[in-house]
Amino acid sequence: MKKAMRKESGKKLVGRAVARALVWLLLPVLVFVVLYSDHMPRVLQLQATTLYPSFNSDLVGHAPPSPASSEQTLGEAVDAPPSPATSDQTPGAAVDAPPSPASRDETPGDVISANKSQGDIARRQDTDVAAPRSKSICDFSSERMDICAMQGDVRMHGKSATVYVVSASDESYRAENGTVKIHPYPRKSEEGTMQAIREVTIRWSGLDAPRCTVTHDVPAVVFSTGGFLNNFFHAMTDGLIPLFNTVREYDGRVQLVVTDYNHKWVDKFQDILAALSMYPVIDFDADDKVRCFPSVHVGTESHKEMGIIPSLSRKGYTMTDFRNFLRSVYSLKREWATPVNRTSGERPRLLMVLRRNSRAFANEAEAVAAATDIGFEVVLGAPEAMGDMARFAEVVNSCDVMVGVHGAGLTNLVFLPRNATLVQVVPWGDMSWGANAAFGAPSADMGLRYVQYEPTAEETTLKYIYPRDHAVFTDIASIHRQGYGMTWAIFLNGQNITLDIDRYRGVLQQIYHDSVMANPSFNSVPVVEAPPSPASTGETPGDILDANRDLQNEKGHLAMKAGLDGSSIKSDVAAPRSKSVCDFSSERMDICTMQGDVRMHGKSATVYVVSASDDSYRPENGTVKIHPYPRKSEEGTMQAIREVTIRWSGLDAPRCTVTHDVPAVVFSTGGFLNNFFHAMTDGLIPLFNTVREYDGRVQLVVTDYNHKWVDKFQDILTALSMYPVIDFDADDKVRCFPSVHVGTESHKEMGIIPALSRKGYTMTDFRNFLRSVYSLKREWATPVNRTAGDRPRLLMVLRRKSRAFANEAEAIAAATDIGFEVVLGAPEAMSDMARFAEVVNSCDVMVGVHGAGLTNLVFLPRNATLVQVVPWGDMSWGANAAFGAPSADMGLRYVQYEPTAEETTLKYIYPRDHAVFTDIASIHRQGYGMTWAIFLNGQNITLDIDRYRGVLQQIYHDSVMANPSFN
Repeated sequence: MKKAMRKESGKKLVGRAVARALVWLLLPVLVFVVLYSDHMPRVLQLQATTLYPSFNSDLVGHAPPSPASSEQTLGEAVDAPPSPATSDQTPGAAVDAPPSPASRDETPGDVISANKSQGDIARRQDTDVAAPRSKSICDFSSERMDICAMQGDVRMHGKSATVYVVSASDESYRAENGTVKIHPYPRKSEEGTMQAIREVTIRWSGLDAPRCTVTHDVPAVVFSTGGFLNNFFHAMTDGLIPLFNTVREYDGRVQLVVTDYNHKWVDKFQDILAALSMYPVIDFDADDKVRCFPSVHVGTESHKEMGIIPSLSRKGYTMTDFRNFLRSVYSLKREWATPVNRTSGERPRLLMVLRRNSRAFANEAEAVAAATDIGFEVVLGAPEAMGDMARFAEVVNSCDVMVGVHGAGLTNLVFLPRNATLVQVVPWGDMSWGANAAFGAPSADMGLRYVQYEPTAEETTLKYIYPRDHAVFTDIASIHRQGYGMTWAIFLNGQNITLDIDRYRGVLQQIYHDSVMANPSFNSVPVVEAPPSPASTGETPGDILDANRDLQNEKGHLAMKAGLDGSSIKSDVAAPRSKSVCDFSSERMDICTMQGDVRMHGKSATVYVVSASDDSYRPENGTVKIHPYPRKSEEGTMQAIREVTIRWSGLDAPRCTVTHDVPAVVFSTGGFLNNFFHAMTDGLIPLFNTVREYDGRVQLVVTDYNHKWVDKFQDILTALSMYPVIDFDADDKVRCFPSVHVGTESHKEMGIIPALSRKGYTMTDFRNFLRSVYSLKREWATPVNRTAGDRPRLLMVLRRKSRAFANEAEAIAAATDIGFEVVLGAPEAMSDMARFAEVVNSCDVMVGVHGAGLTNLVFLPRNATLVQVVPWGDMSWGANAAFGAPSADMGLRYVQYEPTAEETTLKYIYPRDHAVFTDIASIHRQGYGMTWAIFLNGQNITLDIDRYRGVLQQIYHDSVMANPSFN
């Protein structure tokens, strides 16, 4: 028995020994398999599907560059009488430094977020073994900056200005020759500037990469502080704004690596850099260590001058976010500029930004005295005062108005409180375009009011240098044609400004009256004698205060007490004192918001504000009249819109017959709303911006009731309000609401300015809303799989009566030959809104001649391409305003195709020596009717098929095909 037990025990010992031997034998094999398999734990991988593939608009065959890649959103009625220009962002010019040729607000590729693992700088090590396969995404489509984001095993050697991407994965981007060179400064289109920026080489390497001497466990971002960054304007627009847009999402856990290390810049903005990164900045050029990071981002994300385009920002950042960040960094107290209390003797503060060497105020003392006499407390901002960044930021933030001649000092507008006013004095010499680009258009994105003061020839000191018959006064364009050096020497560096004090006083009086003092008069008028800023049209309206939404029932249902009269609810006794806020500053729309006991009688088109509180807005005569349609500056249009009267009443107000417990918004569906472009830009976009915050618990009230419009957009209206639309004109009930908003908030053509939106809405929000309404599947247009035989879809928006493609069949054949699946969008196909929205959303490219049909771009997926064919007749400005500039806000690529005289059918109607070809401006001077008859309603387009083919080939290659070549 014992012998048997010993025998069994021996078997067990032998078994265990054999098992141990097998484990030791197999362990190296298992380690090898794990290290070289896809089962290793990995850093979060970059999602290539969200990258904008490479697209260089300059390579588009024969298509002239879009003048407004400048993002001017100047109002242009599409297929209807025109809206006066409401300009938005234009490309910027360098301020107080050699110029930046217009860097257009292109739709640069979205570079994917590198690994955001949290942690401090880790220990030293020299191992290369366990690193994951690296992934890379590069984008060379932007005209401002090339960018590469690498993730995995990424190493960096500063002194050799080299980044090594080790063991790249097969599906990752990799340059054909294994090398990419990037100048990490956002002036890519300026060859001279970029030559002075140190080149960073990115190498896709194998085992030949240097071994790590320092390992970090946070991402790195490499950028340059060279170029023009000693100039404050460029320090912001080329440096800090793109840097914020790139690194803010990491919440400080990111390593900043600087090439062309500028000690002065780093010291000046140390507070900002410390808020963006918790680690000391690394001087790339002097660094001899081999640093290893989980991810490296070479280049910063720059969208436009002094601005961020939310739809292109990975995290949807806006300039409001950037300005809030600055307020936090410098502990600035004022977010808003609010009206002063006149009765307490308070004086609004006006900051005069002074210059000494050029573009100075020659009669500075008189200008100061004039502002003081009007009622301002004047603060002088001399150059020496700006040396202490934090202190001067406080000074600026304490002011309500900032005045200065165009120059880098105006960059301090970033510290102004929202709703403050910037007055930019533009130097003589047709400099308004660049001045507006640098500060005028960006002011809207920052929630600021803007006035552009353009001196006359009598106000420039150039009159003491040049005779009046000199080209400086008679042919300014000829000076500009001699190059920027001559422009700089004469118009920027060679003059001062002697303000016409009477004219200047008029400007300040209007600002004091309309923008600063409490209870401005209803009869506000445009700034006296100051030429209107092309970019202020409709873009810097006073922010309307929120109606009190706490008065809504918690459940938000419509409490309809039909037939209940005033006596039973004691409407004149227990109701709260009403408060009102009205804004008449916008050139697009007047708006009033009333809260408390507010009653409405549709048939008489009257809103009654009962028992107004003492501190509430109330016009002197007790009445305001508003046409609730956003074309305020178009007198003819507005005459056809029903006028709504708002009366501040007492006991004479009619008694309630129906009581609601949700807010009401009154707007018109008249005007041009049967036209799809205007249905969006004048109707749905402003309506969304006004009512979306109520989450359906709001009553829509329509004057000029357009049954066709209401039916067509029923799905959208139902998503905005859970209640049936009320026909204001036919309604004989006296309806009582806790608050009423007369007018909708319209900022610009086909767009929303986040800084002016009460809830910070963007066009991305509006497009996401439309995707939800129509259940559209595609948010992004992603590269097709060539090997699978997929074909990108191209939608041709067709017209029949005018501006049609005369050789439509050939255009379709060319697109098909290139590799597109062509979808035809004829007018009849667009009648079913929901169905056509699906068709548009399924496409990667949309092509059409300028017209309302292109409004369907709102349904395109992000990163899709819009090709707008502009009619002959110098129509590019309006075409870009309607669809080109807005495309950037929507995250779309844009190509503007401008036909030659050979491509218009007008050549069959008019001889070549006719003004239609030789003096187009003379046609426009005859009025919009003539422009409409000839250039919009009188021609079709016969595309040059070879040229058109070249455009589509470039789009197919750069925007659609997978894995585009680096070159």
